[in-house]
Amino acid sequence: MTPFERDVRAEVYAAFRDAGAAPTPATLATTLDTTTGAVTTALRALADEHDVVLEADGASILMAHPFSSGPTDFKVSIGARRWWASCAWDGLTIVALFGGSGRLETHSPATGEPLAFDVEDGRVRGEGLIHFLVSAARFWDDICHT
Repeated sequence: MTPFERDVRAEVYAAFRDAGAAPTPATLATTLDTTTGAVTTALRALADEHDVVLEADGASILMAHPFSSGPTDFKVSIGARRWWASCAWDGLTIVALFGGSGRLETHSPATGEPLAFDVEDGRVRGEGLIHFLVSAARFWDDICHT
């Protein structure tokens, strides 16, 4: 990874952290005082290394784990702050990143019933079971399905 790719990655994560949303390549270019083309090239390199997942256009950010550009079936809240996650695992990771207390809201894929998992000081509480259909070793075979 080049120093510029590191800078792009850091700005992507800062945007998710601060705004709860993916930055556009144009926003990243302005922040980093460079061209949109240079940012897009860096994002594609980061995608090749599984640091980000890009939309079909090859430039817009879909995911930077554990964050999703959302909305998804996994909403994370910590106080008044909100983020989207791609799965329950990522949602709980967001809570862990920001202090270990928060809430993950989703629904049962079988019944559609709302589910909520509250996390207090790193301890998860809630009714339900989180089940991963794909083993972690196979996540990147199809990360959007996983």
